[in-house]
Amino acid sequence: MTVRLRDTTDLIPIAREVRLAAQSLARHVKDHTPSLAPHLFTVLAWLEEGPATARDLAGRERVSAPSMSKSVSELEGRGFVSRAVDPSDARQKIVSLTDSGREALHRGRADRDEYMAALLVDCTPEELEGLQRGAELLRKVVGP
Repeated sequence: MTVRLRDTTDLIPIAREVRLAAQSLARHVKDHTPSLAPHLFTVLAWLEEGPATARDLAGRERVSAPSMSKSVSELEGRGFVSRAVDPSDARQKIVSLTDSGREALHRGRADRDEYMAALLVDCTPEELEGLQRGAELLRKVVGP
């Protein structure tokens, strides 16, 4: 069986709307939740998967090493991460999530989820069902 690739030209308008809606939503939630700034929050989320070097984190976040170093220093100052010498390369430091960092990450997620729930309170059951299907579809499109 031959798979025919679809011409994406007709998908551009909906792609634009989905992208703009996602950006607007992310910006809105960021601006209205009191927890950590997004760039710090995502570092904690990466570290939840396990310890990493600042260089690894910079690569995951697609930022410069100095920028990530600044973020890690800020998180360390707040007690959310700790740094230790990498046993395989003494020039490197391994960054790990502390218990306080894990609590900040969970609190940040809860703040964002509670804010989103408040935004959804006036939606009809049908609208909520549509949003649920849309969210599932977006996860399918972009992957894990």
